[in-house]
Amino acid sequence: MATAARFLSSARLARPTLSANVARQSRTYATGPAAGGPNYGLILSLAGVTGIGAYAYLQYNPAAKAEISAKAHELEAKAERKVKGVQSEVDAADQGTGSYAALIKDSWTPFTLTKVAPYNHNSSIYTFSFGEDGQDKVSGAEVASALLVRSLQGEGEVKDDKGKPVIRPYTPVSSNEQKGSIDLLIKEYKDGKLTPFISSLQPGQQLLFKGPILKFKYEPNQFDRGLAVAGGSGITPMYQLITHSLNIPDDKTKWTLVFSNVTEKDILLRKEWDNLAKQHPDRLEVKYVLDKAPWGWKGETGFVTAATISKLFPRSADSSEKVRAFVCGPPPQVKSLAGPKDGPRQGELQGAFKELGYTAEEVFKF
Repeated sequence: MATAARFLSSARLARPTLSANVARQSRTYATGPAAGGPNYGLILSLAGVTGIGAYAYLQYNPAAKAEISAKAHELEAKAERKVKGVQSEVDAADQGTGSYAALIKDSWTPFTLTKVAPYNHNSSIYTFSFGEDGQDKVSGAEVASALLVRSLQGEGEVKDDKGKPVIRPYTPVSSNEQKGSIDLLIKEYKDGKLTPFISSLQPGQQLLFKGPILKFKYEPNQFDRGLAVAGGSGITPMYQLITHSLNIPDDKTKWTLVFSNVTEKDILLRKEWDNLAKQHPDRLEVKYVLDKAPWGWKGETGFVTAATISKLFPRSADSSEKVRAFVCGPPPQVKSLAGPKDGPRQGELQGAFKELGYTAEEVFKF
């Protein structure tokens, strides 16, 4: 027992010196051959003694063993994030964006809030910077896609009732070609888990982002007419989709937007939609629907139903034109129009669109 103790003590004392010798030998070999060639016998003998000492040291010091293990996992995670970041940038370049991507699909990346522009009584446009090294980067998202958002880890992290971080998907309203930053139009829900936290952020603070998540890969002229039915903050994917289509010179697709809200002041991006309709009168019609319409309102009122769709987007049963409908809004609205989603899957087509004779291939639920 005494002999083992003395051996362990000797191994501990020898460990720093032996490690330094091995490091010097390794650096010499890595940068160029030493005079007379590497001393393999010395290296192997030192490595063997050092290994025995290290093993004994870790066996008698569990705290050090745990610390080394944690450091190894941390370095591995950093290396993995770096590799994913490089791959994301390569993918963006391959897609022809002309710039590297700021988003990393499988890893959380912090972006810094630089500007908050109030839009109406409960919504604002938040601009998040990609940082000094990201001024020439784009988000890396395709149309139509979303990204995931969560608060920073540690103190102040937003968690749900089960102690898990609250994660929400958002669709940027900025162009996918915008460099250096992204813009999110976010409506604050007082009883929400994440939006009250986001609305409290000040410029200079950060959120974590991950993505993009491709929802529907848009190709020009893949259908003749598109119908976008949105409710409330569900307008953002429609804005991304339609503005992208209108900006493609060779795209002839015609669009009808049916946008429902509770009151007139709840209509998001109204100025932008009205301007787009004026700029593209042959390709875009915008129809607003209100639950509580003011006196003199000339648009549609009430809930969007099969009758509303049939009136605003008439479709002949014997027509050969290709039609595609898109739905995004509160779950009850999506359910009444097209049936509920099955998690990330589309789910069975039900509701108003099925009643009108649409097929599952003709309806997409965001």
